[in-house]
Amino acid sequence: MRYFFFVLLYAAAQAGAQTPLTLVGHSAPVETVAFSPDGKLLASSGVDANVILWTVKTAKQKKLLVGHKYPVRALAFSPDGEYLASTDNKTVEIWAMPGGKNSASYNGQSINLYSVAFSPGGEYLLSGGLGCVGIWTFPEGEVYRAMKSGVETVNAVAGLPKGTYVISGNGNGTVTVWNMNDGKITKTISAHKDAVRGLAISSDGAYAVSAGLDGYVKVWRLADGSLVNSFAAHAGGARAVAISPDGKRFASGGEDGTIKLWFLQGAQKGPARELKDHDAGVQALAFSHDGRLLASGSKDKTVKIWSLP
Repeated sequence: MRYFFFVLLYAAAQAGAQTPLTLVGHSAPVETVAFSPDGKLLASSGVDANVILWTVKTAKQKKLLVGHKYPVRALAFSPDGEYLASTDNKTVEIWAMPGGKNSASYNGQSINLYSVAFSPGGEYLLSGGLGCVGIWTFPEGEVYRAMKSGVETVNAVAGLPKGTYVISGNGNGTVTVWNMNDGKITKTISAHKDAVRGLAISSDGAYAVSAGLDGYVKVWRLADGSLVNSFAAHAGGARAVAISPDGKRFASGGEDGTIKLWFLQGAQKGPARELKDHDAGVQALAFSHDGRLLASGSKDKTVKIWSLP
């Protein structure tokens, strides 16, 4: 009898842990989410051309950042948390935190922009788009380099923690490592049979996780480009990935509306956990910097915050 009650309590705890906070504010699909480094703010953006700042503790809207004319495809906090960058098809807007005042606008280095990120040290701002990876010095906003090659579309971009390298996830299914010093490609990984839509780098720069529209999420060892793990994760396409700050697990989201948690390394038959609450495809994921929260953005126009054990 005691064991029976224990099972019931455990099941109830698990069910409760999977009930997220739902943040409603966007009038169109949500494209991206990001936590501030101190974990106090959550930013989201979407097809409605809006950027919303949320107070994490209360799950309430703090401020609506208005200025974009086109869908906002990506956003990122600077490593020191003093700025938020957001990009639509044409421009990158810089917002001073925590107040949200618009402090600068950068003209896109590509016809269309799809991704934005800060270098780990915060001294560069990176963007990816149609046929180009663009780099500005930050906060000066001076063009540092425009790296162009045979990559038609860059859907995701990130800076590696060590050295002067940038990694991109591309529309042709490849993952590419670029040298910022000379603008040349140093490594190309044939990662997916369809476009790469999500990309995440472990905090030590040793691993990358890619999400492809072929439905797979894959873990790569960046030192040699070798495949560590491959999972058929999301029917209809995988669109988002995020690695936990401790580098032990990662989350994936896709067109099936689910979020799945996986271990970064080691053999596994399936996800360690599956989260279901969205009514449409999951397009964005982000861990808080302590790894205790996971934010998701969806085509159902909502943002959700999940508490993780």
